[in-house]
Amino acid sequence: MPDGAESYQKYQSDVIVDLLQHYGFEYIAINPGASFRGLHDSLINYGGDSPKMLVCQHEETAVQIAHGYAKATGNPMACILHDLVGLLHGQMAVYYAFTDRAPVFILGATGPMDESKRRPRSDWHHTAQSQGDAVRNFTKFDYQPHSIEGVPDSFMRAYSAMVTEPAGPTYLCYDAMLQETPLTAKITLPDASVQKAPSPMAADPAKLEEIVRTLLYAERPWIMAEFSGRQPGNFDKLVTLAETLGVAVWDVNSALCFPNRHPQALSMDTKSLARADAIVALDVVENELKEALIAAGEGAD
Repeated sequence: MPDGAESYQKYQSDVIVDLLQHYGFEYIAINPGASFRGLHDSLINYGGDSPKMLVCQHEETAVQIAHGYAKATGNPMACILHDLVGLLHGQMAVYYAFTDRAPVFILGATGPMDESKRRPRSDWHHTAQSQGDAVRNFTKFDYQPHSIEGVPDSFMRAYSAMVTEPAGPTYLCYDAMLQETPLTAKITLPDASVQKAPSPMAADPAKLEEIVRTLLYAERPWIMAEFSGRQPGNFDKLVTLAETLGVAVWDVNSALCFPNRHPQALSMDTKSLARADAIVALDVVENELKEALIAAGEGAD
C-alpha cells in the first residue's frame, strides 16, 4: 500500500496484486504491454514491486523463467502475457510447462471488451472473445472474469488447480477496463483458513500391500520413476527403497528421482529390463513405460 493510504484511490487491478501477495508469489515475469497497464501500475505503485517484477524481452522467455523457477524451487511462479498476441507468443512455452507438469500461474489481459473504449486498430486486432481458447488444451484451468467480484474466486480456483498433482499451468485473463476502473465495491480475499490446495491423495492400502508383495517375491524386480523426484524427500526415499529390496531403478529423467551413479541405476538398460519379472512405475507417463518395454522386446501390452 503506498504512502498516504487514507487518500489513495484504489483501483480494481489492485485487487489482483492483493491476491498475488496473499498467495505468496515472490516473482512475476513480464514483457510489458498496454493491455495490462493497469495491473503493471498496481504492481509498482500499489504493491511496492511485490511480487518482484522480472522484465523480459519476449513472452516465451517470461513463461520459461516461471517454468524453470517452479522446477528449481518446487514453488509456483507467475507471469503476465500481453493480450492475444503475447499469449500466442508464449504458447509453445505454456505447452512445455504443461507436459513437464510445472505450476506456472499465467495472467493475461484483453480488450477493452467495451468497443467504445478501444483505441483504433491495435485494440481491435489484439482482442478476442475467448482468449483462453489459445491455450485451453494444455492448461489445467482458464477463466476471464467479467466483474471484479469474480476475480478472487477464479484466482483461488486457478491456484488450486495449478498446484494439485499432476501440477500444470493455469491462465486468467483480465479485461483492460476491469483493471483500470476505480474500486468501489468491498472485495473480500479468501480467508486465511481456506487451504490453498487440496490435500494429496493417498494410495489404497490394499494396493500398496499388493505392490510390496510383488516386489518382495519377484526374482528380477524393477522400479521406473519419472516425476516422483519432484516431491521433497522422495529422492532419498527411493534410494532407501531400492537398496532395501535390491531393486534396479530406471529414472526417466523428467525429474531427478535417483542418482545416476548408483550401482542399481540401470536407466536405458533395455537388455536388463527385458529380463524383469515385475515393474513398479512411480508417477510415470504411460507412453514412457510402453516405449521402454518395446525397446526391451517385451511389446506394448
